[in-house]
This record gives sequence, structure tokens and C-alpha cells, in this order.
Amino acid sequence: MRHTLLKGSVLAALLSLATGPNALAQVRLPGPSLEAMRAQSEAIAYTYLRRWSSGNAQALADVRALYGPRVSFHGAFVDQHNLFDQKRRFGRRWPLRHYEHRPGTMRVTCEAAREACLVRSIIDWQAASPARHAFSRGSSTFELGIGFSGPKPVVLFERGHIINHGRQHAAAE
Repeated sequence: MRHTLLKGSVLAALLSLATGPNALAQVRLPGPSLEAMRAQSEAIAYTYLRRWSSGNAQALADVRALYGPRVSFHGAFVDQHNLFDQKRRFGRRWPLRHYEHRPGTMRVTCEAAREACLVRSIIDWQAASPARHAFSRGSSTFELGIGFSGPKPVVLFERGHIINHGRQHAAAE
């Protein structure tokens, strides 16, 4: 083991001498493997829906943690501040939410050259507003684009559309 470590340090020193003092700092290590990107993307998609279902404080904290500084959100490019405002308004309108990926519908495709993955699924959801006596449920397509080129994975875009929808309003008491 000591021989291997010594060999590695000698190689690093030679490379440094041969190419300059900053050469090692400029070497870009390969990003995560396609399998690692795929697994992380799937985990992000599941975590995202679980947290968006858990309440407004957690869901809004995730906007800053999960999304890039500028994203495409349902077709419009927005910065994090604008995205946060949109999600906060939706959360206030529908404070009780439950979202889940429909089993067997998730597909994750990744491209090594782009250092990005696309997660697609069908989601089933329910949302309620006791103050407004409103309840809504339905199914939607769901797509997240996740980038891996920075220090941590970030959501680059989110999009989807409603497949079916049922809205009910309870009678005011």
C-alpha cells in the first residue's frame, strides 16, 4: 500500500513540475457515472414530491436547495425569487397537498455529455383548502430536468400538464 501511495505522489509531483503549479487544480475529474446520475435523479424526484406534500415551510425551503439560480418553470424562464413567489402563492391557495408518482410510470434518461437527466412520470395528486372549502384531485404528467455540472445536482426545469382533474367545492356552513 505504501508503495502505491508513494507512486501516486511521485506521479502527481512529476505532473505538476511538467505542466506548471496550477495544472492539478485545473484537471477536471469525470462527473458522476450515468448510473449514479440516474439514481440521484430518481431520488430527487421522489424527495421533491414527498416534501411538496409535507407543507409549505419544507416545500419552500426546497426551492432554494433544489433549483438552479434560473430555471424553466412550466415553459417560462424564472429566477429563484420568482419561482419562490409562484410556489408560495400556490401553497397558500392549496395548503394541504398530497402528490405521488404513479407506480411503474417513472422513466429516467441521462446524457453524460450534457451532465443532465430527465425524469418523467405520471403523478396523482390531491389538494385542499379548508378555508375556501375547496378540494381538487387529478393526475398530471411530471418532468424534471436535473443538471450535474455544478457542485451539486440542481433542477434545471420543471414541467407537466394535467391529464384529468376533478374539483369539488363544499357548501359553506
